[in-house]
Amino acid sequence: MAFTSNHSDLKQINRLAIINHIKKKPSISRSDLAKVTGLNKSTIGKIVQELLDEHWVKEDSPTPLEGAGRRPTGLTLNGDVLTLLGAELGVDYIAVVACSIAGEIRFQSRLPYQHVNVETSVSQLADILCHTWKLMLSLNHQILGLGVSVPGLVNASDGHVVDLPNIGWQNIDLIDMLHQRFAQQHMPEIDITIINDANAGALSEFVFGRSQYHRNPIIHLTVGIGVGAGIVSENGLYTGLNGWAGEIGHSTLQPFDGWLCACGQRGCVETLVSQRALSRELVGDAPILSIETMQNRLAQGDAQVKKGLETVGYFLGIVMRNLANILNPETIVLGGPMSQFEAALLEPAIASFNAHTQRHVMTPTIRLCEFGQNASTLGAAAAALMKHIEPKHTPTHISLQGLRRK
Repeated sequence: MAFTSNHSDLKQINRLAIINHIKKKPSISRSDLAKVTGLNKSTIGKIVQELLDEHWVKEDSPTPLEGAGRRPTGLTLNGDVLTLLGAELGVDYIAVVACSIAGEIRFQSRLPYQHVNVETSVSQLADILCHTWKLMLSLNHQILGLGVSVPGLVNASDGHVVDLPNIGWQNIDLIDMLHQRFAQQHMPEIDITIINDANAGALSEFVFGRSQYHRNPIIHLTVGIGVGAGIVSENGLYTGLNGWAGEIGHSTLQPFDGWLCACGQRGCVETLVSQRALSRELVGDAPILSIETMQNRLAQGDAQVKKGLETVGYFLGIVMRNLANILNPETIVLGGPMSQFEAALLEPAIASFNAHTQRHVMTPTIRLCEFGQNASTLGAAAAALMKHIEPKHTPTHISLQGLRRK
């Protein structure tokens, strides 16, 4: 079926195309934009001027050519004015960032936090966000939107939080709760996006990382107290029917005599591949040790922590192998709090992956995530950005992902 639209929709599509070509190829000229989009130079000129006025893009300083004349003026995303807010409700922390539309961090805050009830946690999150928001406004930045990542199931259609098993919350209208608290602090209206933490991690790579320049399939594993997978294909983030794709933490890895999981089942992936699993190797059923505590012990040469990481890495390698068999990605990225162990976890995971791989099978690149502890918060901000550069119902062939495949 042919796509039809009114003049306003077509203008928005053209803006989208220009923004994404500038994002894909920084310093691109107006004449080159006309070539790659097929738009005439007059249309390009009008839209580019609007984007300059709205601070989406900026002009590069002209540089001399060899010989007479100057190079055409290039266009780059403007990281100076428009700002995104990103937040993460972790199982044992709250994190907030403010970043530019190019992913450059302007402010960040990370607070160890034990959740008692929904209302108190959301109030704490809102306080940190309002502080960040006001700071950005005082520096003359314009806020585009807010994204919040959470460790559990999010309904993709309305952003409703369905279940956060490792915190113990179900059926939360987090968007409405945040709007109410912002209103109490006399903050203006803001568009809010809620996203699963693993999907947010994947978006950080897809929108802000090296992967934005090519569209090969990526799986982003977020490993902390829970485990999730964000899946990016050439068509963008894959969320499944309800937004629950990638919930590998609650797939069964040890069906017989497995450990009891927070979800009520036994032998789930996250009972063997998680911060909880590593802590159990060290202190049994005592309260879960923090990442920092276990890192300090590892730095002091604690052989028990090293052995525990080898055990967790062994099962992580099996999970990676299973994902590679099913999804055939180019890259598997390890993120989340457990990625802070870096090679101590990644090396045994890769060794296990290789040990469970048949010969002559194409294997993906396995690496650490690009943004470390900030991956999910930056990815939440990226989700807010996506609403502006790829609105819903945009036809696939002219969408952000479609443009990037050109």
